Amino acid sequence: MEKFRLLHIILKRTSIRDFVKDRKVPDKVLEKILTSGIRAPSAGNIQPRSFVVVKDQIVKDRLYELCESQAFMKDAPVWIVPCVDLHRHLKAARLTGVEYDYTGILPYTFGVLDTALSIENMVIAAEGLGLGSVMIGSIIDHPRKVKEILNLPEHCLALCILCIGYPKKKPVARAKWDHSAIVGEDRYRDIEKKEVSEYWNKWLANDLRRSGKELHEEIKKFYAESSYGKSYSNHYTEEYVRTTSNKLMDFIKEQKFLKNQT
Repeated sequence: MEKFRLLHIILKRTSIRDFVKDRKVPDKVLEKILTSGIRAPSAGNIQPRSFVVVKDQIVKDRLYELCESQAFMKDAPVWIVPCVDLHRHLKAARLTGVEYDYTGILPYTFGVLDTALSIENMVIAAEGLGLGSVMIGSIIDHPRKVKEILNLPEHCLALCILCIGYPKKKPVARAKWDHSAIVGEDRYRDIEKKEVSEYWNKWLANDLRRSGKELHEEIKKFYAESSYGKSYSNHYTEEYVRTTSNKLMDFIKEQKFLKNQT
């Protein structure tokens, strides 16, 4: 029965943005969540990831300023910042008498993958322990400021803030692409315009249920005027993607993740 409970947790899990204010997470529960992140798979067992648990209110306030004023964050008692961390691996080698250069796009990519696996483990563990969580990606827009706030060394990049706490209520799970749009057999399967429209209509209807709104004339008009492409191009503008990508690439090079790249 335990394996079916785990599957239920994975399939029903959704991000929480409404936490019970002032209800603390016991240290033993937090330790289990962090241990779940540590136990995630890792390529070559190098484990190029670190977690910063943020407790100091001044540090929280400084990070919060970088996160687009998402007020619900303040009610989440636990903040974990997962970082891609090649520093520890390089230093461990140096402390044991070996100087070598483990940098470049391959170890960086492994680091992002391993850190993402840890984040998912912690998300699932939190859910299984009766808590809720949400990932805040805004700090990736400000890598230098986050490095300063958290005193990160070279070869270390904070990916997000994982906010964890007890949920007031659990919203309707968000709509996802259908199995047929995601899964290909033996080779990549591309999508068609009809599938995009069907997904977008399903997403809009689902979002209405999540927000508790009803389908009235104004929303019908929104249905008619909106589309997948319009929505995402308005949210992730070309200017935002270009400037943030350039900023992040410069920082990654400064941190010597890619110092061997030409």
